[in-house]
Amino acid sequence: MTSTGTTNASWPAAGQSHQDTIAAGLQRQLDELRELVRRGGSNDGDGGGSGDPQDKCALETMRRLQNENEQQRVRIIHLLRALDNKDRLIHQLHIELGK
Repeated sequence: MTSTGTTNASWPAAGQSHQDTIAAGLQRQLDELRELVRRGGSNDGDGGGSGDPQDKCALETMRRLQNENEQQRVRIIHLLRALDNKDRLIHQLHIELGK
């Protein structure tokens, strides 16, 4: 993970809460970056393309975090589907063994 601090947090017991926590942390980072970009752009009047290296760095970081967020979202979906498949298999085994 990144420097979100979410990897060091103590996780709740429910599996879905882990993904919610990760997504919320990434969303907070994106919101902070958007605010930084907005404030930086407001100094230029129209807020567009100042060429300031700090603005470019913030935009690059925002894009990188958006990409990472999307990758984590896909991974979460994959893991949830795998978990659902395992749950179905366990349920079927309980039914078969219970007969």
